[in-house]
Amino acid sequence: MPNSIYQSSRYVRTLRSAEDRDFTAFGGRLGTYDGSERTMAFHSLYGNARLVDRDIVELLKDAANGKTLEQLLERIDEASLRDLIEARYLVEAGRDEAEEINALLESRQAVLSSGVFHSSIQLVLTNACNFSCQGCFAYNFDGGVEERNTSGETVKPGPVLVELRRSRPDSGPTLAKGDWNHGSDSGRNPSMHMSLEVAEKTVKEAITLRKANGGGHLTVSFFGGEPTLARGTILHVLRTFGDSYDGVSLSYDLTSNGSRIDDELLAALARHKVDTTVSIDYLVPETGEFRGGQQQRTPWPVVRKAILDMKAAGVPVSITTVLSQFTWDKWGTPLIDFVAEAGLDSLDVIVSFQAKEFFDRHSPHDVAQRLLHAVDYGRERGVQLSGYWYQTFQMIIDERKWAAQADYKTCPAVGRQLSIEPNGSVFACKATARKLGTIDDWQGIFASDAYQDYGMRAYTNGPGCQGCELQGTCSGGSAGALEEENGSIQLMSPGYCAYMREVVQGLLERHHAQTAAFA
Repeated sequence: MPNSIYQSSRYVRTLRSAEDRDFTAFGGRLGTYDGSERTMAFHSLYGNARLVDRDIVELLKDAANGKTLEQLLERIDEASLRDLIEARYLVEAGRDEAEEINALLESRQAVLSSGVFHSSIQLVLTNACNFSCQGCFAYNFDGGVEERNTSGETVKPGPVLVELRRSRPDSGPTLAKGDWNHGSDSGRNPSMHMSLEVAEKTVKEAITLRKANGGGHLTVSFFGGEPTLARGTILHVLRTFGDSYDGVSLSYDLTSNGSRIDDELLAALARHKVDTTVSIDYLVPETGEFRGGQQQRTPWPVVRKAILDMKAAGVPVSITTVLSQFTWDKWGTPLIDFVAEAGLDSLDVIVSFQAKEFFDRHSPHDVAQRLLHAVDYGRERGVQLSGYWYQTFQMIIDERKWAAQADYKTCPAVGRQLSIEPNGSVFACKATARKLGTIDDWQGIFASDAYQDYGMRAYTNGPGCQGCELQGTCSGGSAGALEEENGSIQLMSPGYCAYMREVVQGLLERHHAQTAAFA
């Protein structure tokens, strides 16, 4: 260890105590800790969770103004001191770890336009769907509902758009805040499926760039709408590129409503180990209802059979569910029971992208506690619930997870992912608003102002996140959701922030209890 003066990092946080339960505000600071003899501590920028006792907390408090190594070693053994330094709980006096993040951002800015961070493509094979589920972001996020209707679809505007119409009657078509598509914009054309040519050109361009940048792997996501409506394009991509192409390995995933998995598609998904996620809002066993607003057009037994058939065939299949204002009354344990009975071990939970509307109707506390109760029930059934919220917790307790995701945390739209619409228009994600370019100018995508804005939101989110205990591990939700609510990916949703702090606190408390039991 260098012969220096060390001080406690101003980014060290602990579990909140019983007196510190206002999750609308930042918490967990050392100076306010008055909890039990043992607690969980972590670094708000780097994670690095540790089980610590009161003596360590008091040592860190006392070291706020600096202590020599000799002074520290009078109170702690050398191995423990070394661990506190490696975890960044103690830093050399005068050092601010945020400066390290700033250095990473400067380095990132210098190479961002090369596309070196890009590692995933989302092929939006179609914007059409054979369901019309209440709350689907396709009806709430796109701003092009008028275009979709004039193109031949029958699209009902979601509550967000209805409210925007009421509040902005002279704004023209259903537009949200930010740079949303106008009805005349062909950036997102809902009337077409992605052609084989567009899909093939996209994948080839992405592979070429990955290889040029020394990346050995590319993830290809089949997305929609309902992507199996363009099943021919899925099969073509899998047959053309396989699991490796031009020296770059490929992995695939598919997000589907599970209503159209035929034998040929099933065999291809199994052959290429396509991670297949079936979207199910909730499950009412008595009626078979599983989609919000009862807009499902396929009976539950059909989707259930598809899930079980995929599992039996060796497809890595999982289920994702949505906890939102549209599913609140029916969301609960029956779906967890089905996951367990189907022999699946996880359930991904998306908490409503329409954060303002959701948290105005259901308090952040109620949402967090409902989710935590579901986590507890899932663990009893051998099912791990996960989602953005759980990934934030994982980044705190798992240093490898933090290292792998530190730049984008939980939202790959921040420089890692490109989303390609059926006509070749490119966005950061299906949910985001700003067009980055087209596949006809692949390099131009990364030089665009929009891509630069998304890509430089790495590591930190925005000014309002400074000081939050989840500053280095939470993305503030979906970039598209923030654009929808605030017109900016730099502004957070207060309700979302409060819910995230409480749910991560709850997960850390559970982790603390489990860790302490084996300590």
